[in-house]
Amino acid sequence: MYPYRPRRRWLRWILAYLAGTVAVMVIGLCIEGVVSPAPQDPPDLIGPTPLWAQPASPATAARPSARPRASASSGTAALSGPLALVAGRQVINGVELGFPHSTAGAVSAAADTAGEVFSTLDPDRAAAVMRLTADASYADAPQQAAHGAASDRQYLGVPAAGPVPAGYSLVTEPVEYQVRDVTADSALVLLLADFTTTQPGEGTQTRVAVFPFPMSWADGDWKAADPGNASYLSLAAEPFSSQAAALGWQELIPLGAPDAG
Repeated sequence: MYPYRPRRRWLRWILAYLAGTVAVMVIGLCIEGVVSPAPQDPPDLIGPTPLWAQPASPATAARPSARPRASASSGTAALSGPLALVAGRQVINGVELGFPHSTAGAVSAAADTAGEVFSTLDPDRAAAVMRLTADASYADAPQQAAHGAASDRQYLGVPAAGPVPAGYSLVTEPVEYQVRDVTADSALVLLLADFTTTQPGEGTQTRVAVFPFPMSWADGDWKAADPGNASYLSLAAEPFSSQAAALGWQELIPLGAPDAG
């Protein structure tokens, strides 16, 4: 028979106490990991930016179900308030052309161009859009547009050439606007847009993007001029939020909306 050694009992008690303490700590950490918000990452910028797009942070807040409507404005005065987009006189290769000689026409032309050139993963299509809509002084626009579409393909993991495989898409929808430096034949149009990408394994992600469009009146239509290197990312905000309103953004009413006229 082994001799009685009381020290072993105390050792077992100490080990049991330490094991229980560690278990409680581990459980506490697990609970904290579930209920505590994780540290926020920096804004998730879209990779190679297409042409002059300036993607910003993820767009996650819900859209209001209803917002005030207003009729389209005209003339050369700076616009204020919701703006109903107006249509061009003709459509060539899916691109609207021949917009009214007004500030509303300049905004509408910019919004249509943005929606077309930034919603394609086909470099040839992107170049074709800019050949139709760019000002003559912006000679590099088609090449830049094609490079942007090619960069988007690379970012999404789409082969550099050939048809876009099923499950991949890129959609840009301008939803708010600002206008600056308005004259009879020019205006700087800023667009706040939903920038939505879809790819297998990643699903659909929507971010916001700021697009600057210097517009010039030439040959009876509004044309996109070279935006240069100016950055407007400080104006990025969730569309229709109080922050967006404070930054000067106003609603764009799409063609065909009930109150768009």
